[in-house]
Amino acid sequence: MKNINKKLSYIAVSTLLSGSVVAYAAEEKKETAEAGSGKHVEVISIFGQRNQLETATGSAFVVNKEQLEQFEFDDIHRVLQAVPGVYIREEDGYGLRPNIGLRGATTERSSKVAIMEDGILIAPAPYAAPAAYYFPLMSRMTQVEVFKGPSAIKYGPNTVGGAINMLSRTITSTAGSKEGQFDLAYGGNNYQKAHGFYTQRANLKEFGEAGILVEALTVRADGFKEIDNGGDTGFKKNEVLVKANFVPKQSDYYQEWQVKWGYSEEVSHETYLGLTDSDFADNAYRRYSASANDIMDWEHYQFQVSHFIELDGDISLYTQAYRRDFDRDWDRLNSFNTNRSLQTILSSPDTGLNAQFIDVLTGQRDSLTQQETLLFTLNDRKYYSQGIESKLFWDTQFSGAALALDAGLRLHQDQVERNHSQDSYLMESQQLVLSGELREVITLNKDRSTAIAAYVNANLDFGQFNLTTGVRIEHIEGEAFDQLTGEQSDSTETVVLPGIGIFYKLSEGLGLLAGVNKGYVPNSPGQNSDIDPEESWNYEFGFRYNQDSLNAEMIGFYNDYSNLKGNCTFSSGCNEQLDQEFNGGEVEIYGLEASFSYGFELNSAVSVPVNVAYTHTQAEFKNSFNSTFSQWGNVVSGDPLPYLPENQISVEVALEHEQWRAALLFKHVDEMFEAAGSSTELSGFITEDLQQVDFSAWYQINQSLKTYLKVDNITDETTIVSRRPFGARPGKPRQAVIGIKYSF
Repeated sequence: MKNINKKLSYIAVSTLLSGSVVAYAAEEKKETAEAGSGKHVEVISIFGQRNQLETATGSAFVVNKEQLEQFEFDDIHRVLQAVPGVYIREEDGYGLRPNIGLRGATTERSSKVAIMEDGILIAPAPYAAPAAYYFPLMSRMTQVEVFKGPSAIKYGPNTVGGAINMLSRTITSTAGSKEGQFDLAYGGNNYQKAHGFYTQRANLKEFGEAGILVEALTVRADGFKEIDNGGDTGFKKNEVLVKANFVPKQSDYYQEWQVKWGYSEEVSHETYLGLTDSDFADNAYRRYSASANDIMDWEHYQFQVSHFIELDGDISLYTQAYRRDFDRDWDRLNSFNTNRSLQTILSSPDTGLNAQFIDVLTGQRDSLTQQETLLFTLNDRKYYSQGIESKLFWDTQFSGAALALDAGLRLHQDQVERNHSQDSYLMESQQLVLSGELREVITLNKDRSTAIAAYVNANLDFGQFNLTTGVRIEHIEGEAFDQLTGEQSDSTETVVLPGIGIFYKLSEGLGLLAGVNKGYVPNSPGQNSDIDPEESWNYEFGFRYNQDSLNAEMIGFYNDYSNLKGNCTFSSGCNEQLDQEFNGGEVEIYGLEASFSYGFELNSAVSVPVNVAYTHTQAEFKNSFNSTFSQWGNVVSGDPLPYLPENQISVEVALEHEQWRAALLFKHVDEMFEAAGSSTELSGFITEDLQQVDFSAWYQINQSLKTYLKVDNITDETTIVSRRPFGARPGKPRQAVIGIKYSF
């Protein structure tokens, strides 16, 4: 048994090092006479096997490597469109700054979702400032896991909606092997991608084994919008990743060390300024002259050291120490020199002075008054996130059941420093020129959070009945210091988050699941004493069916919020009270998630796989209140929440052959309210229904060479996907890309 576990751990360790949840099964196999006899070890991701009955007691979904490579999406928004229970608010069309929500959790900058890479939180400051201004390119990932319900309590701090974990490429696991790949692509709007990786593993004889992975990726495009007086609207992103691991040779304990280092950078000529509805109808891809100087520039570093040790056949310990640094500058138009916001001007362009302001934005009129001075800010922010966490895994027996117990402890600290300065510009002859006024520092503060988090999770498998129960404890200390006013504040909060889930096997292919967990989003440092954390009780009930080529799952969910929070940011349309949070009180969110997949056989060589994902959602406030938060106003009990579509569906149909595959992916998203309540900007405004079709195909020329073609939005659908931050915004227009991969 000891030898089986050693071999098992060797195969599974790279998965464990990525932070994914895994279950193991080992079975003896009779080998052929030539090969002799041995052990066959099967490593199963409990959320990744869609072709057999799963006993997972929580809702989860996996987008695997084959699915990621089918459509070659760089944009996480498009990757997640086939996952039920996920909501998206598009902004720039490329997914550079994603807005993701799970089961009704606010989509704003993905700040209420625990987003991880290889099990480590990737938000620049997950506690102090969780908005996801950094996000990796999907081409570097080999799997995306989405957890919801009780299964998410292990991945806090945010547990109201769930967690998303992305797995980066692993080092090859076979001693003496080496492999690599080059991927080159070109497409519309001068889209360019160059991606390559190389991995090798060597036997160091009496010392053990060592492996290395080197990966580099660059993606760029000229952008699909045009500024009135000309200018760049494109972006470029570069990423480099290096991994190295070492497995010492010893007889007592199996263990592995791994080091991971990464660097990413982005320069994007993006803006928060959109269009009036009438200008959108004339040309959805226009940008006003006033946005010509807007540019985002950031750098991101990550460093991790991981250690896995199998203490005996049933107990193992996995530890990660990590550090992430993120430095961003965003120079952009924020407002006119008036209390009138850009959102008000763009929403009512023909009202009073608004028409004159619109003429200045477009460059049709020079700045003539002090109010028509354009205020630009250089939003310079520096973040770090660091910590160490250990996870203990123990497989044993309890009362006749197989018990899998895991416990984790994390010590974490993160910080954001904001240094925002403001310049004044005038519009002159369709060009932005400095007004001559001195640059003004408008924000200079520092927020820091220190957290101790622990969880215990137990899974009891009685064969037909599977029970998972666990609890998460978070203790968070926050510090906020305003260097302009000298004000300082401290905060402390401790929360206990229980969860329980069950799975009952009705037959060989059918099972029922149910669960409940407490959801929580902590307050950021520096909030007013009357701001409550976001808390909810989340319930789910459904069934899962897996038989032959048919896989189906249907889960009803109900999230009962005692308090919903809103966060005032520029991306949410706020101009004042920035980084302040607001109480929304009691909210109910409920709905249905359904997924279905089936493979039709046309003949012995060609099959037709079909995958469907559907989400129905109802969400409403259960109390009446007046709010100054930009997305709420005078709310009456029963008002719906903004940016939650009632229905959304994704359907993929493909033709599949051993040597080629072609697929169509259709997505529909219902219209969404842009604000809740009355007497606030965008009250009564809704986004438009979205119907989008993507096409992709690949052909395996030989063992080493593969070519692919993809066309995003083949019908060239043009709709208003959002009016935030300021004005109507389109999704990405039709874009064709052709690429070639060489593997060795």
